Amino acid sequence: MNLELCYENVFVFRDLEFSNSIEALNFLSSKLYEKGYVKKEYQIAIIEREKKYPTALPCVDIKIAIPHATHTLVNKAALSIGILKSPVEFRSMGDSNIKLNVQIIIMLALKEPHGHIEMLQRIVKLIKNPEALKLLVNASSIEEVLNTLKPYLINNKKLS
Repeated sequence: MNLELCYENVFVFRDLEFSNSIEALNFLSSKLYEKGYVKKEYQIAIIEREKKYPTALPCVDIKIAIPHATHTLVNKAALSIGILKSPVEFRSMGDSNIKLNVQIIIMLALKEPHGHIEMLQRIVKLIKNPEALKLLVNASSIEEVLNTLKPYLINNKKLS
């Protein structure tokens, strides 16, 4: 399996403010829907999946969530990335009783049935670099965010 992402299907939203994780998930999934990358049902499925299978990762300093839904609701593969001004509470992937204050959300919309596994491996490399996470939350432009993500998540080939 070779999962390729290019700039055309990576959407970055900075300086976001939400009162809870549901608002954040609704915003990011609605952007994917508006651009035709996912079916309408994706928006509900992502929230339902997050309730059953939380996606927040307990990174050292800056916490990250990686919400995703089934590949059958994806029209074209994409990432919808939200960088929040103030963290919102998500439940931990490892223990749903633990709540984490997440500041970076990387929403995955992937067409391959097992594409999430490869993307999760890439994201793990990103979260092992606390300096990269700091660069993401302190970036002053979308271009800075994309340049920081490029070694981890973005290739020059177009994703099918």
